[in-house]
Amino acid sequence: MKFTSSFVFLLALLLSSHANVSAAVKRSHRSTTATAKASQPTSKNVTVAASTSAKMVFAHFMVGIVSSYQAGDWANDIALASASGIDGFALNIGADSYTETQLTLAYNAAASKSFKLFISFDMTSISDPNRISSILKQYSGQSAQFKVDGKPFVSTFVGYGVVDWNSIQASSGVSIYLVPNWQASQLQGNTQVSGGFSWIAWPNSNNQPIDANMTTDSDNAYTSALAGKAYMAPVSPWFFTHFGSDVSYSKNWLFLSDVLWYQRWEQILKLKPDFVEIITWNDFGESHYIGPLHPENPSVYAGPATDGAKSWVENMPHDGWRDISQAYITAYKNGASSPVVTKDEIVYYYRLMPKDTTCSSDSTGPPTGRDYVDDKVYAVTLLKSPGTLTVTSGGNPPVQFSAPSGVTIWSVPMGVGSQQFKLTRNGATVLSGTGSQQIKNSCTIYNFNAFVGTVV
Repeated sequence: MKFTSSFVFLLALLLSSHANVSAAVKRSHRSTTATAKASQPTSKNVTVAASTSAKMVFAHFMVGIVSSYQAGDWANDIALASASGIDGFALNIGADSYTETQLTLAYNAAASKSFKLFISFDMTSISDPNRISSILKQYSGQSAQFKVDGKPFVSTFVGYGVVDWNSIQASSGVSIYLVPNWQASQLQGNTQVSGGFSWIAWPNSNNQPIDANMTTDSDNAYTSALAGKAYMAPVSPWFFTHFGSDVSYSKNWLFLSDVLWYQRWEQILKLKPDFVEIITWNDFGESHYIGPLHPENPSVYAGPATDGAKSWVENMPHDGWRDISQAYITAYKNGASSPVVTKDEIVYYYRLMPKDTTCSSDSTGPPTGRDYVDDKVYAVTLLKSPGTLTVTSGGNPPVQFSAPSGVTIWSVPMGVGSQQFKLTRNGATVLSGTGSQQIKNSCTIYNFNAFVGTVV
């Protein structure tokens, strides 16, 4: 089933004790005033592992939903990711029959580029050590394979104790640099691993939505447990999923993500982890994709063949989020404390309806967690020099901000209608644009995905 990988990793997270580590603090940006810079919580006594390679940023890529991909699709995604400063894809694979076909296309497409790949075994789907060994033997020697200390980098989604990695290395003849997504306590003192990867990318308590922002508490737990081994930190822009009882993997919730993308990258610059993994490039079912939409091939939106996530993904691009991350990726790789801005830009995002709107044709009902989100429109300014940002949301009066150089996030109360954004300097308009999607106070389905746009 093409949706298996997307479903099972949330099911496993639900059962995991990851969430026993508090991943949030009470929000500080709930002020009803128009100006709202996101809080930037930090934690003390952070231990960061000594890096064994250059700082690298990867994006989690769901191979299980791209059975229809051709060489050109992989080439396009690689080009877009590379242009955004992303160094490679973490290829999440399960036990699908087309897994090796798509892996071959991916490695071939990346071979001629300065783009790296590594395999992330979804251990809720693929657990046969013989197949894992075979895949390692087949792809570890590929020119696009990411390696550390001469060893192919390998990761997982969960899977502690599912296979014996020492035995797999012996049978495959491949010595790996293993950085699995296990719980911090499972990584502590574990001689099989070279590092660890956390999946705690959203504020939650026992995998339930909470009214709080992300902190670095979970990062600190991982770096402490790893005791100098490599740490791969997660970054994610959003989380909303809305599958109903018509499918076996019913799930209907959102984690508070209003300022998550901006806030988490600010944390990354302070944490300085060895590696960063963006969750995700293309998991449309959970709305945390930063890759392109596929109007020509909606089958990749996953889920039931009749619809799947299409109802909350179609015409909801997230490409602008890559422009924000690019400024932070450049800084992260260079050890800088502030994002690097090369051109003036406004990246804006908003939901298409107020949170208390009643939708007319949705038997699934409103998602858990909707009470915690704010009815606001967000704008992130990326400026080479200071300017004045004006945001007009629907019928609300225009709101002006004195925006400094660098990257800053702003918000205004949500107004029904068109969303307009303008940057001026010394009275002259520098940038101006209107979102192609309007906010409405009526709906057919509860869509809490974000619409993202840019003004350049």
